[in-house]
Amino acid sequence: MKHLQLLLLLSFLILASCQKDKFNPADSPFKTAQTTPWPEWIFKHWVWEDEGTQQSAQQLVDDYLANDIPVGAIIIDSPWETDYNTFSWDKTLYPDPKGMVNYFHSKGVRVMVWITGVVNVNVQPMYNEAAAKGYFLTKSATDTSAFVANWWKGNGSLIDFYNPEAVKWWQGKVDSVLAIGIDGWKVDGTDFSMLLGGNVYSKGLGANISRIDYSRKYYNFFHNYTRERLGIDRANTTRPVDTYYGFQSIPASNAENFSFSDKANCWAGWVGDQDPTYKGLKVALDNMYLSAAYGYLSFGSDIGGYREDNTIPRGRTEDILIRWAQFGAFCSIMENGGGGEHRPWKFSATALNVYRKFTKLHHAMIPYIQSSADSAWRLKKSIYTFLDRTNYRYLLGKDIFVQPILQVPADNISIQLPSEGRWVYLFDNSKVYDANTTVTMNFPYEEFPVFVREGSSVLDLLKKEL
Repeated sequence: MKHLQLLLLLSFLILASCQKDKFNPADSPFKTAQTTPWPEWIFKHWVWEDEGTQQSAQQLVDDYLANDIPVGAIIIDSPWETDYNTFSWDKTLYPDPKGMVNYFHSKGVRVMVWITGVVNVNVQPMYNEAAAKGYFLTKSATDTSAFVANWWKGNGSLIDFYNPEAVKWWQGKVDSVLAIGIDGWKVDGTDFSMLLGGNVYSKGLGANISRIDYSRKYYNFFHNYTRERLGIDRANTTRPVDTYYGFQSIPASNAENFSFSDKANCWAGWVGDQDPTYKGLKVALDNMYLSAAYGYLSFGSDIGGYREDNTIPRGRTEDILIRWAQFGAFCSIMENGGGGEHRPWKFSATALNVYRKFTKLHHAMIPYIQSSADSAWRLKKSIYTFLDRTNYRYLLGKDIFVQPILQVPADNISIQLPSEGRWVYLFDNSKVYDANTTVTMNFPYEEFPVFVREGSSVLDLLKKEL
């Protein structure tokens, strides 16, 4: 009997030891009430770097805060794992992942981690184990081997999210990262690999599946499972409509719908992978135009472009960083990161001051963004209303009108105001214009083409930051 009691006690201690490192949502330092399906923190300013380490990530946030620029979230982007997608942290880059998450949380900063739904062929023995158990999609019902897709990180196979055993196995991998209390995922668009591979087959479903059907499973898995385990204050960033994969001229009806699975869950989308140029900014805007047309709720773009231009010092000009940051500040999602230099203080005092000013303007209008997103979501519409596909003029909600700057210098820019209402120029409130008015203006770096509906409450919010 004593041996049995000792055995039970030992079992209890082992179980307690295993449980103590698991994240409990009740342990979260964030205790704010949530009245919408999405958490408010997604509308704060995000930062990230294309390739980093624990040390560089912590330094990045510390430097933004030291320069009096608010930060609401950081993305730990690829590569952070030992390989794609092991869910095992590379300890040479991130020696203490839980300590890192706790560090950011202590500063009020949320943490998202990059991931996809592919396991690369070279990831052994993980790949062979999953392949032998039939956890990947195949090309047809008769194929015994997994469908291998080529993507930008190598050759790999897509998890069959229709197979309950495959999902359970994948959940076990995901749990190891959820256990440290992350706040969401940057779920990248590997599902489009199916489009290149033609028809694919799910043994779990016992049928051929379309790329759109697969996307439903892929994105909803990360959305639902993360919130199920960690609470509804978690959110993912996913791509809405994105034409970065060489299809810039295709009509809207054929554009890549990445997170088509449930548009209402694309609360924090991003259109990415553009060049750090005005041409790249126009591609980003065109993707946002299409995303709004398809009814995706809320999204932004990589400020300054994602790709690095090696012909330009720092990878991008100061001008494009400033003008893209100003545009990003008047999007529902403001995020800055990618290849090359994105830190405004590394460009000039002017870039730093403008960036700080516009980030604070973005944070000042978060209550307006939250309310506008809630209204749009209930109507199953986007928070954006684009007024043309040439200058990409748009309304953010119903009371903020923006015309992105698409040229340098920003002189003699012609702006046609919306067809109803009276509009106050944000940076000189003495300038008030009637509907349909066309004005020609010059814009120094301290200003941007933003007009606010006369009498709106958001105008008072923004005035306090100017």
